[in-house]
Amino acid sequence: MSGLVRRLTWRDWAVPGALWVAGLLELWDPLNVRALPVHGPRWPFVVAVTFCSAALLVRRTRPEWALLVVVTSVVATTTTAYNAILLSETYLVVVAVFACGRYGTTPLRYAAVALPEVPLLLWLAAHPEVHVANAWAWGLNAVWIFALGAAFRRERILRERVTQAVAAQSRMHAAEQRVSLAREVHDVVSHSLSVVVVQTELARLFMTSDPERAEEALRRVQETGRTALGETRRLLEELRDPTSADAAALTPTWPDIPELVHRMRESGLHVTLQLPDGDPQLTPEASAAAYRVVQEALTNSLRHARTSQTTVDVTRQADLLLIEVQNDTEAAVGIDEPAVGGGYGLSGMQERVTACGGMLTTGPRPEGGYRVRAVLPVAGGR
Repeated sequence: MSGLVRRLTWRDWAVPGALWVAGLLELWDPLNVRALPVHGPRWPFVVAVTFCSAALLVRRTRPEWALLVVVTSVVATTTTAYNAILLSETYLVVVAVFACGRYGTTPLRYAAVALPEVPLLLWLAAHPEVHVANAWAWGLNAVWIFALGAAFRRERILRERVTQAVAAQSRMHAAEQRVSLAREVHDVVSHSLSVVVVQTELARLFMTSDPERAEEALRRVQETGRTALGETRRLLEELRDPTSADAAALTPTWPDIPELVHRMRESGLHVTLQLPDGDPQLTPEASAAAYRVVQEALTNSLRHARTSQTTVDVTRQADLLLIEVQNDTEAAVGIDEPAVGGGYGLSGMQERVTACGGMLTTGPRPEGGYRVRAVLPVAGGR
């Protein structure tokens, strides 16, 4: 019973209520009493119209039951003893058939195509003078009325699917933004903290023996901190407004790689850079990915292989840009404290490179050391 009874809204009451009032007026209007051909007492028709109207209150949740009650009520008032041509009853049947097409969910809804023929057959039995072809033609209207309701139902389902698809796309876009922001935060924090740790170690190491060198290391810590603050501020602005052109313009890209390598040299990493002739035409995503790949690889070298030689070799092959960052040893040398960060650097590089249509491979070299190799597409090729 709890599934049948629900809070009725004006949409549930409006149509049945209007048809119920119309039926009573049709039966008791003094101007219509003589013109209306009613055989038998009028109270059975009042009861039938009332039952039909009440049944249509649940046409949205139980359309099959509503149709059954409506047809049964009309059949009960269509006999040789008493019958009448009520326009309101006809509309009640039409609404019940339409409701089965629009709201019905079980195979019983297809009964709406055939059940309206039953009152017509009884009407033919009570009035043999009515032509059979005309009666059946009117009865077949149930087919297109049901089809119209089914079309409305199909349109509603498609609209709901579109709404769900848009919502799912919005959630996916939000998730992608969160992952992208997490990668940016990791790159900024991991790189900056690695430089800060190394320079702080140098400052502590030379604080008494070489104060000038210790002061230079502290200056680099200060510069790195300011740079990290600037990038963090840029990330926060992008989080507040993802469409901000200013925030996107501050994102480091391919042209910033030489400056990155210079800062890593100042931080104590022995690194060389080899770039191809000309400026490769990279997409914004590939340009940012190239920078972050080099940054993450150099940051790992600074953490784990600071005293070894690291090379950044960038070459152009047809419509591909090859970036190789490698060092000579896998051991962490000269670092007293445990490595900071970790865990998401390689996966973040993989996600960036894959997202722009490239490929990333990482691992130990056969001759010793470690290599990071990224292949990125060049826009337009040669």
